[in-house]
Amino acid sequence: MAEQPSYRVERINELIRRELVMLLRQETKDARLQAVGITDVLASRDLSSARVFYTVPEEQKEIVVPLLKKASGFFRSRLSKTLDLRHTPELKFIYDSAPNTGARIDDLLAKL
Repeated sequence: MAEQPSYRVERINELIRRELVMLLRQETKDARLQAVGITDVLASRDLSSARVFYTVPEEQKEIVVPLLKKASGFFRSRLSKTLDLRHTPELKFIYDSAPNTGARIDDLLAKL
């Protein structure tokens, strides 16, 4: 039986998502990361790790994947300064293909 999600974890997920969006827009010096959109954050119940789901235009995917992996330490350190948590979760960036798939399906339906 699945556990009920904790309201605290859900609130922290949203805080992390908001802070990451702000950091991507204002704090990153690499212009290639400006196209990244954070769609969701799922932190573990003990807040030791968090999966960050992101979207990016398909043609920039190969460029952005290593950049996000390299910058995860920067994002984690910035989050530790802004969030009032005992331990800042380790960030794992995961490409979210659902928005691109949805747009492709919409295009196909429009052609019919």
